Amino acid sequence: MTTVADILKNRKGGQLAALPPTATVREALQMMAEREIGSVLLMQGDALLGIFTERDYARKIALKGLSSVDTLLTDVMTSRLYVVGPRQTVRECLAIMTQGKLRHLPVVDGGQLIGLVSIGDLVNAQLAEQSFLIQQMESYIAGNLT
Repeated sequence: MTTVADILKNRKGGQLAALPPTATVREALQMMAEREIGSVLLMQGDALLGIFTERDYARKIALKGLSSVDTLLTDVMTSRLYVVGPRQTVRECLAIMTQGKLRHLPVVDGGQLIGLVSIGDLVNAQLAEQSFLIQQMESYIAGNLT
């Protein structure tokens, strides 16, 4: 079974998108646009405080008519976080995301933030795993019929 560690190990690119809670929503949106990502983690030093997502922007800024220029992330971040560990499986993570209606999961190991997985990462990993299993079964069947 594919684990979160497998996904993080195979990921290209590096640095997590993170800002301090005193940054503005506009700064977060700019970072998200530049990196073509859907979330930014809020960090104070090594401490993970929350996450700001496209969904947060739509529901907490745009619909309420707030300004992204002067609204601080600390005022609109999601602070109730679900986190996973590197040894958790793709299936476990997908279940957490489904239950919590989430699209991003911070990955923590020994109290330290080590990464972030998105629903896209997990779906791609699950599809690759299923494709591999199908290939193995097809090879097995073909080998037994000759």
